[in-house]
Amino acid sequence: MTLLDNSAPAPMTWAPVAEDPHRTRAEWRLADADFWAASYRGYFGGTIDKQGDHYFVRDTFARYIGDYSDLEIAQRKLEDHLESLLTEQRDQP
Repeated sequence: MTLLDNSAPAPMTWAPVAEDPHRTRAEWRLADADFWAASYRGYFGGTIDKQGDHYFVRDTFARYIGDYSDLEIAQRKLEDHLESLLTEQRDQP
């Protein structure tokens, strides 16, 4: 009889996440050194401002969304936020 040693965690593997083909992506422009502006569905979407090691995200209305340690994550967070705003607007009577 063989006993299994479950004390060591199994190695973690990562699978790529499929992009949603229906997701609207922002168009990004480097407006100034360490300052990006987003165009989302033809409208101003917001900004990302790099300060030190952090990327500070603000939406269309200059509302603070958060700060992140990675530019790509910051961009996706703003896109998610903008999509949720549009969904809320569309669902209102």
